[in-house]
Amino acid sequence: MLIRYILLLALAALCLQACQKDLIGEAPKADPESVFYHIWKDFHENYGLFGPKGVDWYDLYQTLHQQVDPQSTTRELYDLTIALLSPLNDRHVTLYPASDPELPRWSVDLTEGGVYVTEDFDLEVVKDRYLTGLHEPLPYLQYGWAAPQIGYLHIQHMDGKQKDYEQALDEALQFFGDAEGLVLDLRDDAGGFDPISQYVAGRFASEKRLYMTSRKKNGPGSDDFTETEEWYVEPTGTSQFTRPIAVLTSGSTASAGETLLLALRTQGHITQFGATSSGNFSDAPMWEAPNGWTYTISVGDYRAADGQSYEGIGLSPQVEVLNQKEELQNGQDKALEKAIEWLQ
Repeated sequence: MLIRYILLLALAALCLQACQKDLIGEAPKADPESVFYHIWKDFHENYGLFGPKGVDWYDLYQTLHQQVDPQSTTRELYDLTIALLSPLNDRHVTLYPASDPELPRWSVDLTEGGVYVTEDFDLEVVKDRYLTGLHEPLPYLQYGWAAPQIGYLHIQHMDGKQKDYEQALDEALQFFGDAEGLVLDLRDDAGGFDPISQYVAGRFASEKRLYMTSRKKNGPGSDDFTETEEWYVEPTGTSQFTRPIAVLTSGSTASAGETLLLALRTQGHITQFGATSSGNFSDAPMWEAPNGWTYTISVGDYRAADGQSYEGIGLSPQVEVLNQKEELQNGQDKALEKAIEWLQ
């Protein structure tokens, strides 16, 4: 009886294994050639920006896959994968080779050690050197006075809950009740949720304007995208600040920070100062290769209201002021000073 029971269990396990293969398919191969093709195919089917970027993805594969063979080392595969992804010039594309701890994460804006370095903005310099009446209702939102009658508001990201932004901005705009102008500092705004950006932009809007369209890849074909969605900015919340605003940006202003910037730029009382923004607008969900590496893929095609894509280009300021590392180290923020001067 026991032998019969064991045989039945073994037969059931074999049947289950066969069913799993039918339902799920064979596990992807993890040899170098298969991994390289898997990564190329994931981008081929899901990346939404080959058109705006002007990248021939087939040609890249034909050029590079011949350099991958069964004897390729992990480091060689890593370097060839970087060679594949680099021409996209997309800071939202990041490679995480976590299964190989000796290899750093990679993106076009990271150092060789996988670190992002900001040298043109330091919030501590702003706090210590320029602000009075500092308030910090949220860890990522601060406000105070940059000069008499000139307010200062810093927003680091759009990742929080909308009600938190609502409450913090209610406080800030009440605080700025008599202000003649406002510096809105987005120089390290790394993004978050586009609906949060849309709401925040509305707190500084005087009229409804189309500011962005978006569509997302939803199939393997080159033309497989969702229907185009239109994004409008209009006054939101209990009050708005519609007096002159200087928006400060840098190369670290990215993603939902840039969609916020797109919305703000439609308003006539707002002028952009500082440096060109990052040029990364799309959402970028995560995929995984058979060897355990993961990577983000920009699935969206986001455009300004005029139909132009600024992916990989960024939004240039009307008034360019480039901070230098040495000046910041000495406590001087020229971009902020220029914005204050303009508002005065």
